[in-house]
Amino acid sequence: MPGVDRSEEPGPVQRTERVKEEFSAERAQLENELRSRAKQQEALAQLGERALVEPDLERLLNDAVSTVAVTLSVDFVKILELLPGAGDLLLRASFGWKKDLVGTVLTTTAAGSFARFTLDSAGAVVVPEFSGESRFELPGYLLDHRCSSGMNITIAGRDGRAYGILGACTIRQRHFNSQEIAFLVAIGNLLAGAIQRRQLEQRHELMIRDMRHRSGNLFSQLLALFSQTARTSKSIPDLASKYQARVLAMANAHRLITEGGWQSIPMMDLLNVVLGPYIDRATLDGPNIDLEPDPVFNLSAALHELAANAIKHGSLSRSKGQLDLHWSVSRTQRGMTLALDWTEKNGPPARQPRKTGFGSRLIDLVIERQLNGEVTRTFSRKGLAVKLVVPLTHERWPSPVATGASPAALSH
Repeated sequence: MPGVDRSEEPGPVQRTERVKEEFSAERAQLENELRSRAKQQEALAQLGERALVEPDLERLLNDAVSTVAVTLSVDFVKILELLPGAGDLLLRASFGWKKDLVGTVLTTTAAGSFARFTLDSAGAVVVPEFSGESRFELPGYLLDHRCSSGMNITIAGRDGRAYGILGACTIRQRHFNSQEIAFLVAIGNLLAGAIQRRQLEQRHELMIRDMRHRSGNLFSQLLALFSQTARTSKSIPDLASKYQARVLAMANAHRLITEGGWQSIPMMDLLNVVLGPYIDRATLDGPNIDLEPDPVFNLSAALHELAANAIKHGSLSRSKGQLDLHWSVSRTQRGMTLALDWTEKNGPPARQPRKTGFGSRLIDLVIERQLNGEVTRTFSRKGLAVKLVVPLTHERWPSPVATGASPAALSH
């Protein structure tokens, strides 16, 4: 057409060359993606094989951070263990971080923290640029290491339980693609499975040792229980009734522990067993926390004695009598601690006895001496009130004995 300058339009040869260049670029990009994916799959397979045969979890964790660092070409990788109480995160293994940080509490799960945001997220948390992040407060350890970009995922078991956090970050700003994110998630799933297997193995070993210990002491416990009950019984029927109830309480506690596979037991399960037919006359208020075998066994004995006393002398001896049970868990100098308040209502006035009975001595024994806890009793016209304070123990990730010392917290 007149007036149209076609001198700038590419000719057939130029168009063909451009198509070739674009095709070559796309092909090169596809080949790079395939090589990267093959590299990730190979690394994941190798780490999976080591996870099946490596008995030392510490070595596996160190292999995992190295694998992530080399495969994704990142500057820093961390594996954080969520400590009992779900408040602190211990650095168990790292790549690139300062060596003296391993074995210390690196961060917490406080509201607004990167860790809290990660644990509350359904998937991976990817941060293209930390300096522009507004979803959470930037932790000090990332600032100290001049991290610009990163991603975190929760190490979670099949039951949804969070074991900790796996994260990677870089000094230079970087965009992590979906393939890299999926690789980190796969490593996290592999670690969760390994941790669960190691805990199960450790739990079985503990169960065998504990069963041997308990079976060796069981007969002496039964004899001592019989002897003490006989001293405070007024007749043979009275002795039989009291002794049968106490042995049954012990048996119920053992059943809870053994049926649970020597794992932790929910608080509500314990209270349902102990209070039995009186559960509808009790107000229960507290978190349904999981208790380890030792607290379950000893708490069941103490609560049984309190319930037996309430049935015979306290609020449950009257038709309108009630029990209020309130408990909470908090972090103290002794670690995570359970505080349980047992309050009797609408019953007879409670008077402090002149002589401490066997039931009270048994409560003091199992709470104060065996669990290193505290017992406080209040006698008033309203009824008996008892406060039990018990340090709790929770299952940690398996670790070498040498690294079992308490972690030192950092001011981040």
